[in-house]
Amino acid sequence: MLITTITVTSADILRPKIEKISYCCHQYAVADNPLWIKRFLDHWKVDVAVFLESEIWPNTIDALQTRNIPTFLLSARLSPKSFRRWNLVSEFFSQVLRKFNAILAQSPLDRERFWHFSPTNTTLMDNLKYANAPLSCNEKLLQTFRGFCKNKKVLVAASTHEKEEDAIIEAHLKLKKEFDIVTIIIPRHLTRTKRVCEIIRHYGLDFSLRSEIAEDGGSKQRATEIYCIDSFGEVGTFFRIADVCFVGGSLVPIGGHNIYEPVALGKPVLHGPFMDNALEVRDLLQSHGVAFEVHDVNEIYEACHVLMSDNNLREKISATAKKITKNEALAKIDEVMQLENIIGK
Repeated sequence: MLITTITVTSADILRPKIEKISYCCHQYAVADNPLWIKRFLDHWKVDVAVFLESEIWPNTIDALQTRNIPTFLLSARLSPKSFRRWNLVSEFFSQVLRKFNAILAQSPLDRERFWHFSPTNTTLMDNLKYANAPLSCNEKLLQTFRGFCKNKKVLVAASTHEKEEDAIIEAHLKLKKEFDIVTIIIPRHLTRTKRVCEIIRHYGLDFSLRSEIAEDGGSKQRATEIYCIDSFGEVGTFFRIADVCFVGGSLVPIGGHNIYEPVALGKPVLHGPFMDNALEVRDLLQSHGVAFEVHDVNEIYEACHVLMSDNNLREKISATAKKITKNEALAKIDEVMQLENIIGK
């Protein structure tokens, strides 16, 4: 099995997971250039090609079809923005999609969008994110931060973008009038760390960077009210100490990031109105009362105030969240068996 990624970040996540798996390797994906694709396929001699979510590369897909290589799009997703864009070249996009042996959409809404272009090879599955194991945890770091946050309320804001940090910090300032609170900000892109620090300084708040904190609470340890996480792959650790989580890319029109991850750890999650990338997940979690939509600073404050003030409510949400994620994961086992039948055909 050859697994390709586009970014260095994705490669760094993948390599440790596959290094002990026989006959499994990583390669960066080739750009959608016909000459480069030809060389890539000549070298790797692909038997079956599987793309995920919204990875639709016209030249690559055409080259695979020319070689009669079965090609599938799993957990397929088409955002409203992409749907509108592709609809401008509807005939071209339909020709591209019809070259897939099967398109398995991750939600009924995504299925409707793909049906608009290619109804004959489109069917429905669920979002593969349901099948993911809970995010990993650095136990030493977890214990260190539990020490920092002892007897305090904790708000974790993950995958934040420009303007979202301002909203979180302003909500923090309102909450600190009523709670002894720690806020942990995890920007979506670590290259924005300097900018996030500037924002925190603008509000006159004391803060520490994750890089200043020793995992075992050594000499660099310094407790503050704001932490900016400038490390990679530790989101799961910080979700575990949260009373309330916020997931970004949703207060601004990015499309939303993965709100299922904190819920899988039994945490209530707040998100903004821009969730086009995960409408089905949003609807599922909202319907069970474990995810809550907020639109501005005041609503973030109000939601956090309610959740932080009521331990019993958080415990109830946690029990519900764990039940949802267990049921969804079990459902995915059945679905994988169905996928095997579809791909076999």
